[in-house]
Amino acid sequence: MNHQCHNVLLLMGNAESITAIKQSLLLEPTSAKPVLDFSLLLPPPKTLQQAKRNHVFVQQLKRWRIHNWSTASNGVLIHKEETETSLQLNFSTIWSPPVKIYQALMARWPEVVCVYQYHNAKACLWGLAWQQNNQYYRHEQMCE
Repeated sequence: MNHQCHNVLLLMGNAESITAIKQSLLLEPTSAKPVLDFSLLLPPPKTLQQAKRNHVFVQQLKRWRIHNWSTASNGVLIHKEETETSLQLNFSTIWSPPVKIYQALMARWPEVVCVYQYHNAKACLWGLAWQQNNQYYRHEQMCE
């Protein structure tokens, strides 16, 4: 995958919240490793779920994802670590991080500590953010 954006998402909170977040991000097939699926949290409209998959459909879905997820693709899960009260996901996306997915997580579960970092060396893009309740820190940078 060209222009990968490498992402690390760390979530810490009570067991119920972490379980709900896992169900909102991960498909857990019985015979394969988990699949990161942002559409569990922010699903595309029905018209983009049931449309015939042709070039026009692919472009419409890609535009919808960029607008609603901040990235054109689901994440490719590289590594997952979890305890009852924490979840860490290391994954890649194409070009940019799924910032709107992170924002949706923080809005839905404000009591959970959410830390994310990302970088895309080819695009000269990196960022780091942290949030819990009303406290928030975010820094992003694009090289010139």
